[in-house]
Amino acid sequence: MSVDVRHTEHVPEWKIRDVEELVRRINESSVVGLVGLSEIPAKQLQEIRAELRGLAELKMVRNNTAHRAIEKCSDDVKPLADHIEGQTAFVFTEINSFKLCKMLGEGKRPMTIRAGGTAPKDIVIEKGNTSFSPGPVVGQLQNAGIPASIKSGKVVINKTKVVAKEGDVVSSQLAEMLALMEIYPKMVGLDMRAVYEDGLVFRAENLTLDVEGLLSQMSMTASQAVGFATEIGYPTQATIGPLLQRASSRARALAVECAIPIPGVIEALLIKAAADASALAGLAEAPEPVAEEPKPKKEETEEDEKDEETEVAAGLGPLFG
Repeated sequence: MSVDVRHTEHVPEWKIRDVEELVRRINESSVVGLVGLSEIPAKQLQEIRAELRGLAELKMVRNNTAHRAIEKCSDDVKPLADHIEGQTAFVFTEINSFKLCKMLGEGKRPMTIRAGGTAPKDIVIEKGNTSFSPGPVVGQLQNAGIPASIKSGKVVINKTKVVAKEGDVVSSQLAEMLALMEIYPKMVGLDMRAVYEDGLVFRAENLTLDVEGLLSQMSMTASQAVGFATEIGYPTQATIGPLLQRASSRARALAVECAIPIPGVIEALLIKAAADASALAGLAEAPEPVAEEPKPKKEETEEDEKDEETEVAAGLGPLFG
């Protein structure tokens, strides 16, 4: 009779302590973020730590430790485990999720791309002059797929060209030339993946907001709402002032039109009365139009009478032979 023997893996005490400490930090922090650390040089990582000091704490842990700690937390936190991959770190802070995502995004810095790396976006070389002196660099640029030549004693790029499309693997020649031309296609920093706050887990894409665009839209919408509410006479805290001003203006105009002497319109009534009186006086002083006398008919001259008599005599001649 055979018996199956199971061996229980011994877990070092330090690993248990690390998991417990991580669970404690997750439970005590208002906001817990997961960030990626891939391709961040050690020097730059130290600079990022220094910039976060006093605002947030960055803690790097093994992925297994992160999974075990999250499994020991509440069900609300557990979706964070879906975003653990590659080099991962926790960020503990009291800053809200949106501000944290914006702060980490602004902390990214441009960096050269290494040979064999993937282009994060289309890499474009613009047409124009360069700072290089004529020499072997022209051939190196051409070997990297950059259309270069010598003109007027200067190395120039003949035309604008996309030397690598998003997702393309960058060759060693191109990577060397991009660094030489000080073209930094990558932005390196803490890559936000997900954040836990107030019982919810937010993905990074849900935390990226165009704050200026949103504020502009909100301002325009609020202005349109106040204008509409004022037009239909809907009283609110924002419209009561314009509504009272419009009502006062209309009441004043009506009182002036109907000549109702009430306080506030007396001066306007007097001005209107003076204008009307001046207009009437002008009409009274205008001269009456003089009727034109009919022109007398032109009297016939003696010569016209003679011509008429001659014509009559000529017409009667044949009757008498």
